[in-house]
Amino acid sequence: MKRIEIKCLFFGIFLITNMLTAADIKWQVTGTVLEEGTAETIPYATIALYNKTDSSLVTGTMSNDDGEFILEKIAQGDYFLKVSFMGYTDYTLDSIVLNGDRQLMDIGKIYLKPNIESLNEVSVVAKNKAIKSSVDKQVLTVSSNLLATGGTAVDALKLSPSIQTDSEGNVKLRGSSKFIVLINGRPTTLSPDEVLKQTPANNISKIEVITNPSVKYNAEGGAGIINIILKKSVSRGLNGMVNASIGSRSKYSGDANFNVNKEKVSYSFGFDWRDYTKTADNNYYRTLQMVDTISYATVFQDREITNGNLGFRFGLDYNPNEKNNISYSFHTGNTTIEADIKANTSGKTVPANTEIYSRNSFYYKAKPTFFTNNLGYTRTLNENGSTIAFNTYYSYIDYKTYNDQVLATADADYDIIDPEPYLQNITNNNNSHDVRVDADYTNVFTENKSLETGLSYHLYNRFLNVSYSTFDYDTNTWIDNPDYTDKYNFDETVYAAYANYNSNFWGLQTSFGLRLEYMDRLLRRQGNDDTYKYDQLNVFPGLSVLKSFSENHSLKFAMTNRINRPDEYMMNPFPEFEDDYFLSVGNPYLIPETVRNLELGYTFSKGNTMFSSNLYYRQTNDKLEQKLTINEDDKILVMFHNDAKDNTLGLEIMGNIEITDWWTLNANANLFNYYITANVDGIKNSRSAFSWSTQLVNSFDFTETTSFQIIGSYASKTVRSQGELSDYYFVDAALKQQFFNDRISISLQLKDVFQSLNYELTTETQNMDLLGDFNNESPIFLFNISYKFSNYKKKTKDVETEFNM
Repeated sequence: MKRIEIKCLFFGIFLITNMLTAADIKWQVTGTVLEEGTAETIPYATIALYNKTDSSLVTGTMSNDDGEFILEKIAQGDYFLKVSFMGYTDYTLDSIVLNGDRQLMDIGKIYLKPNIESLNEVSVVAKNKAIKSSVDKQVLTVSSNLLATGGTAVDALKLSPSIQTDSEGNVKLRGSSKFIVLINGRPTTLSPDEVLKQTPANNISKIEVITNPSVKYNAEGGAGIINIILKKSVSRGLNGMVNASIGSRSKYSGDANFNVNKEKVSYSFGFDWRDYTKTADNNYYRTLQMVDTISYATVFQDREITNGNLGFRFGLDYNPNEKNNISYSFHTGNTTIEADIKANTSGKTVPANTEIYSRNSFYYKAKPTFFTNNLGYTRTLNENGSTIAFNTYYSYIDYKTYNDQVLATADADYDIIDPEPYLQNITNNNNSHDVRVDADYTNVFTENKSLETGLSYHLYNRFLNVSYSTFDYDTNTWIDNPDYTDKYNFDETVYAAYANYNSNFWGLQTSFGLRLEYMDRLLRRQGNDDTYKYDQLNVFPGLSVLKSFSENHSLKFAMTNRINRPDEYMMNPFPEFEDDYFLSVGNPYLIPETVRNLELGYTFSKGNTMFSSNLYYRQTNDKLEQKLTINEDDKILVMFHNDAKDNTLGLEIMGNIEITDWWTLNANANLFNYYITANVDGIKNSRSAFSWSTQLVNSFDFTETTSFQIIGSYASKTVRSQGELSDYYFVDAALKQQFFNDRISISLQLKDVFQSLNYELTTETQNMDLLGDFNNESPIFLFNISYKFSNYKKKTKDVETEFNM
């Protein structure tokens, strides 16, 4: 029956798309500028259109970051086109005849030939904007963000008005942690947080923040997609970069990238290493109202957490001819998370006035080893640009986690007096397999109409082997606890199909489509043969409409539906962690949460000034929300549930202006109202609050080789279903100096200058108040040195021409 429904839906889409026709639009000439030999895009190339009769200049523009250009509002006639860029031989298209009914001409790919002699004589130096905004995404140029040097993708993302980060490097997109991360448009091995924390910013060319992806993308990730574009060389031969960083209190990292480009094939190699330790003082204060007594508890934590990783990347791109492309990428490595937590705990009961003290230590270590393979093939089918593409992906991760705890009774000075402290040991040796196969077909009917269709298969398996044991002093051995020791298998398969229709009519660029995803999930607990099965068919419509009023103004409306599926840790039916006061248990009955996004965006860009605003609305049903309740033994039980619903109405504003030749200012703000309702243990409660965040980035280029950047950020209080997160702010600063014609650069950074990135988290239940006070290590000082090498140098930053937009 479900297959019949899918066929009917796609048949309906096919009928609708074939009923639409494109209305007349003004003449446009489009094309893409590429480098001959490497086929890499060339941004900021100058495109000029001349009247063939008298050679007078008619109009002009510059290619964008993807090498694409559009010439608009052109009358019928005969013209010739000239494309030029510093360091390349000019390209001239002798004859362009505009007549007839089509009113749109796509020139296609224009290849510029590098001029080696010119490159040796001339060096063009200027600036890239650190952040650009369009109606469909934000693009962060990492090389223009001095504060990301030597850091990770988390540091690079801080410039986006849609992104919020905390002191531990956790990222939220418009207030949600439910997003997916792609690298070069393809899936990754680790979780989104792990990928962002471990991808060196030095390896990244740009980051795309996409809040309303089309139905072509996987529907997972309710808040949207963060797409990391890694650096690729645009010059022939061997070139690359080597970086090394050192920071205060045991912070080290290094990475290197090498590229070899030949006529039809290019290779890339890279490795990265990181050993980064951060400390924090976290304090918890609990008040528990019981029938006839009140229990107070205080926990003072001293935390030291080390994140380390060692990774290697390889990439191959082969173009046997203009119609075929084969690509392969491989990523392998291991990561390490090591936490050493010391806690002094005290408790008091009133009116009995009994007091207890304990000294507790927790040691946690996780070391996943992974590898990922991506193999892709794309074929261009005809001159219109129709394509067919296949991509296969496989990853394997071998996880090893270890948790050791010592809970000992102490006196009022926290000196241990317990001769036999409670010893607990938890190990989890597990692994995962991830397989994805995608097939995509794009049929370009005309310059105004195209249809994208595709099929996708995704299989994810995770096997967990958890052993929970305590030390028995009588036998002097470790004893497994059968209630918490078990093996657990998680299987999830998703079958997907989509169709997306793009057209131009009445001066509007439209895209609408439908995606179907059928999920089959099975959890099996081997210890007692418990199984938890769930399957579901979801329909995800998508719509976007773009109106360009001129070269400078554009307006877009977008609507998407997306989904967040619970992971295996949320659903693990036996405890993951336990101490004197906290117990975490999974919920195997969780279902996915569904998300609806609406967005209305406006963008203005002229010269070096850019302004954008986005009005957005997000509604989440069956929200996966963490709840805290009191267990029978008075411990705080932490568990996820679906008994919540929320909505967010917000406005993002961003402006970028070049005040002088040496001073650029970027200011952004995100203002939103958040409302959440939840039913916790039969009690319905709701919370709402108006929140906002703002950021100011000042970039100074004192000379061609000396740059300085300072960023200030503030986030107001936000609410949750059972509490709220306090406001916080931080100021970061960075100085960069270049030497030897930009081959060597040194940067100094100071993060959290005023030691202000601290916050409080409050939680309220029917009979409990919990306050968490988080104080993190600051300020942090970092020193980074980089070395570039290349057969020849090409700099493509802010080339001033009469067509600058």
